[in-house]
This record gives sequence, C-alpha cells and structure tokens, in this order.
Amino acid sequence: MVAESKARIFGEKKDALAERVERVIAEIEVIRGTVYTEYQTLAEAQCALLSTLKLDTAGIINGFDPRVTKRTTRFVLHNSGIGLAVYDRVNQKILWTDEVDLVPQLLEAFKHAQQSPSDEFPVWAVGNLADNNLIAIFAIEDALDHIAKKRSIAIVRSLHFPLNQYVWINGIRNYSGGPGYAVRVVHPSMEGDEEVLLSTETADPAGNLSYKDELEGVLKHGSIYLSYVFKKLNSDELSEKLAYAQLYKPFDWVVCTGIHTDDMLSIVAKRESDFNRAFRNQISSYAKIISIISLLYIGMILFFERRLTGMINVFIDKLKEDETALREEKNKLDYAYQELQRVAYSDFLTGLLNRRAMYERLQQEVSRAQREGLKFCLILADIDHFKSINDTFGHDTGDRVLKAIAGIFRQHIRPEDSASRWGGEEFLILTPSRSLEEGLVLAEDLRKAVESTTIYDGATTVTTTITLGVVEYSQGKTFDSLIKEADFYLYAGKKLKRNCVMSSVSTV
Repeated sequence: MVAESKARIFGEKKDALAERVERVIAEIEVIRGTVYTEYQTLAEAQCALLSTLKLDTAGIINGFDPRVTKRTTRFVLHNSGIGLAVYDRVNQKILWTDEVDLVPQLLEAFKHAQQSPSDEFPVWAVGNLADNNLIAIFAIEDALDHIAKKRSIAIVRSLHFPLNQYVWINGIRNYSGGPGYAVRVVHPSMEGDEEVLLSTETADPAGNLSYKDELEGVLKHGSIYLSYVFKKLNSDELSEKLAYAQLYKPFDWVVCTGIHTDDMLSIVAKRESDFNRAFRNQISSYAKIISIISLLYIGMILFFERRLTGMINVFIDKLKEDETALREEKNKLDYAYQELQRVAYSDFLTGLLNRRAMYERLQQEVSRAQREGLKFCLILADIDHFKSINDTFGHDTGDRVLKAIAGIFRQHIRPEDSASRWGGEEFLILTPSRSLEEGLVLAEDLRKAVESTTIYDGATTVTTTITLGVVEYSQGKTFDSLIKEADFYLYAGKKLKRNCVMSSVSTV
C-alpha cells in the first residue's frame, strides 16, 4: 500500500507539472496573438488618421523624423522594426522611413501593391498622403515577438505555486548545443543570474548534463521529464529535482517547471512512518495481551480482528488525506491559471476589459440578439484633446486621466453592462437590453459626469470632456457595421463641437 501510494503521488505530480507548462505556453500563445492583433489595429487606425488629416510627405517628416522634431509622436514605442515609410508611387522609391535597414523589403512590398499583412510584414497598413504619395505603417515579426516576450516574461515571473515551485524559461540560441547554446530568460531562483549564457557541457554536482539532456529531449520529442541536482528556492540547499520542459518554437523558448523530489518523498515517508509506528505499537500490545490472557484465545482473536480493522481504516484515512492535499494543490493551480486568464483579458492600465475580451463579448451579444430578437446599444467614447493633456502635463497625468474616466464608467453602468478600453483614449461600452433612447440617456450621464469631474495628479488638476457616438443594434446589422456606425457618429461629434453625444436620431 505504501508503494502504491508513492507511485500515485509521483504520477499525479508529473501530470501536474506537464499541465502547468502547457497552460503557461497556451497563455504565451494568446499574448502573442493579442500583440499582433493590437498592433495591426493601431497601425490601421493611425494610418487612417494620417490620411484623414491630409498630410503630405513634408508634414510626415516634420512630425515623425527624430532628426527634425523632438515630439514623441512616432509610431508605438520606438521599437526597432516598427515604423513608418513614405513611398513615391510614380518613381517607385522610398522617400523617407525611420527604419532604413528595411528599405529593400519595403520597396518590394510597395512594388507589389501590398495592402494587408504578410509573412515579411505581419503588421501592415497603407494610406494616401495629400501629395499622392503612399504612407505605410508596418512591423516585422521580430519586433512584435520582442513585445510579446516582454509581456510573457512579466506574467511568468509573477507565478508562484506551493512547495516553492515556479516556472522558468531558457531561450535557445543554437540548437546544436555547446557553450552559449541558450540564455537564461526567466528564473525566480536565480534572478541575479538571468540573461546568463548556458552550456550543454555544464554538469550539476552529481555529474548530470541536464542542459544537454533537456535540449536533446525537446528537439526529439518536443518535451521531456528529467532529474538533476539543483538548489532550492531562496536557499543554498542542494537536492534532486524532477523537472518538465517543453519547447515553444515561435520564441525558441524552453518553458520548464519542477519540484524537488524530497518534497514529494516527505509526504510518502510520513505516511510510511505512521504506519510502521502504529504496527509496532500493535505488535507490542498483542504480545503482552497474549502472555497474560492466553486462556482467552478466542476472545483475543476477535480483539485482534477489531484492532487490525481499525489500523487499516486509519491507514485508509491517511491515504484519503493525501488525495485531499493533492486536490487542494490542483485547485491552487486552477486559481493561478484563472489569474493568468484575467491578466490576458484585462487592460493593464484601467482594469477594464481589453479590446480582445470586448470583441468576444460583443460577438456573443450579437449572436444572442440575432437568435432571440433582442436589442442592445453600443457607446463609443473618446477623450477630447487627450494629446494636449499628454503634451502639457506628461504621460503619467494622461494615464491618471484614463484611470479616472474608467472609474466614472464603472460607477454609472449596470452589472450586466460591459466597459472596455478600445484603444488609446477610446472606450467602448456594451449595454444589453437598452433601446437607442436609453443608450442616449446613459451616454449623456457619462458626458456630464466626466465634464464635472476634476482629476488630481499630485499638485496638478485636470478637467476634460468626452465625445460619444451611440448606435442601437437591429436585425441584419453585423459586428463590423455596428463598430463603424458608432465610430462615424463619434467623429461626427468631434468635427461638430466635441463634448457631445451623437446618434442617428439626435445630438446632445
């Protein structure tokens, strides 16, 4: 029974390690897809805005070339591989780009009249300038993956599990192995040594070539279980560790987790010790009883049976305790996974739903409305003159304004409503079972609440307004058409006077 208990504990622990890594990899894949979608959406929106502003080539250079202006209006984050390009379609040449290393690839894309993302440029949006030149906003795969990696690393570093377990990542640079074959990307037990180069020739104190075994295993099977000697978290104590590693090829990452063998053996050893102690105590008691009351043989036989049955029941209860402990650990893992999902579906700054989560929520509501003949409203809101707030007070104050307005939205909407940060300073609110008139009332309440609120950032005070576009769902409308209609009314309000509510029936 002890052997079976040990085998079951080890087997379930191995399954738990594999499940943990697979869930982390699944979330990394979600984050990567979100980054690609997010930046494509940003590129299309900014390209459309530049076309609407009717800028010419000189205006683009004056606004975006760092050699000309010190304004921080360049496309997202200044990452290498993400930028803008202006193309002379008549003479077929690049007039200007802030990514000069990509000029050959950009020329090919323009010459082939590329209009949508490709393998070369997974983010690609094109617009027309006032002087008949083309402008493109683009990003290459390495730049997008760099952003996705940073977000994934932050999430992985925050994960904690029972028995000092954690997740770590090694980034492969050379699949042939050898010195410097990989770099340590994340390792909670060795935070000071992250970014250190690894070697397949490095052995642990017991002589195990764990890095070599890990690389060969993931190359051959995609994943591997391995054992080696390693120090415990926040300690210099060395002990055998059971680890599970799986390759995530898009990032050339090996995602790993593990548990020290003695942490599992301690559970088994305690159960075995309890059983042996109980057994020895029973044998001693039986010997004394037999020597004193040998004439009561039949009675003693019955007594032995009762005591043995009790002993077995105690052991069975201890096995049930083991199973309960394992279930509790699994529940904690499920909670950690739910937290990971929450991070992937929430806007990190405002705490509202992010664009991806709102997409899914809106698609569900459209399907339900089509199926059950229901109605709902969409409210698209945009902060007026938000760029001026950033330029005047700084981006920290701008972030404070975004958080404050998100709080106002949460106070005014119902539990069944959904509010999201749609992008930049835009917010999208979904209000199920509301008519257009009811949606206009809610939008006006939000407009007044923002207008009358003073936002404090230290000694700085800011007041601002919002412009809102309201649209009601009706049968036959699609998801995309609703968004476009709300966007139309929003920008109609922007052109009219700002700080107003626009819809198909009225202007507030």
